[in-house]
Amino acid sequence: MSLVASLPGRPLTDGEIASLNRADAVELAVAVDSETASEAAEANAAADGAEGLLLATDAWVKGLDFLGGAWEVVETVPIDGEGDRYDALRACEDAVRANRERE
Repeated sequence: MSLVASLPGRPLTDGEIASLNRADAVELAVAVDSETASEAAEANAAADGAEGLLLATDAWVKGLDFLGGAWEVVETVPIDGEGDRYDALRACEDAVRANRERE
């Protein structure tokens, strides 16, 4: 079972994101928060928990968005080293936010 397929069919709580950070499958799991106060208010009214997520391993970073009851990978960026990780995280975060604007 893939990491993405193992995620629950709902937004993740802070505790679940913390658990992902302790898991061997990923090196880093970070919620993608809303960019503006109005986006945050909409997100808080819609559902509790993180609806955007960045997952990083030593080989890649993935940006995920929660859409229609399932997690969807909206961006995957391969990385070669620590220097690439920041750029990959930024690219995936931007992709998740751009995906939300289309909704």
